[in-house]
Amino acid sequence: MTVFEYGEDIVVLDMGLQFPEEDMPGIDYIIPNMGYLKGKEKNLKGVIITHGHYDHIGGIPFILERIGNPPIYTQYLTSLMVLKRQEEFPHLDPVNMNIVKEGETFTVGKMRIKTFPVTHSIPDAMGLSFETKHGNIVVTGDIKVVTDETGNVVVEERN
Repeated sequence: MTVFEYGEDIVVLDMGLQFPEEDMPGIDYIIPNMGYLKGKEKNLKGVIITHGHYDHIGGIPFILERIGNPPIYTQYLTSLMVLKRQEEFPHLDPVNMNIVKEGETFTVGKMRIKTFPVTHSIPDAMGLSFETKHGNIVVTGDIKVVTDETGNVVVEERN
């Protein structure tokens, strides 16, 4: 889960879950820490899902209502996967799903976002380019930024 904040608008990119490591008995899922969004729900304009893997959609039922049930933007197949997952949680309010197409430019709040196709191990994966007056922020949809044991930033492409 990544938060993009531009001016007063906030957009969340992906809303997945992590599966526990072997040394974490009794833990089923690890969901993102939403503390940063507390009190900023009115600024949250939407959630964009880049593709349908659980590490990108699995947290939606546990998080979406807690942050005000903002609209979701994603491609068609991913939308079906999200909606199917939501059927497991009938007590939750329905999601506000918006389908975007490959190569389409759309606006969330005041942010203009262009989609582009990416090759991934699941169909309908997309990258995003957030247009700002300072330059574009490009997200490929599945890059993990971590630090190594010395504190240096390491970028890992995930598949």
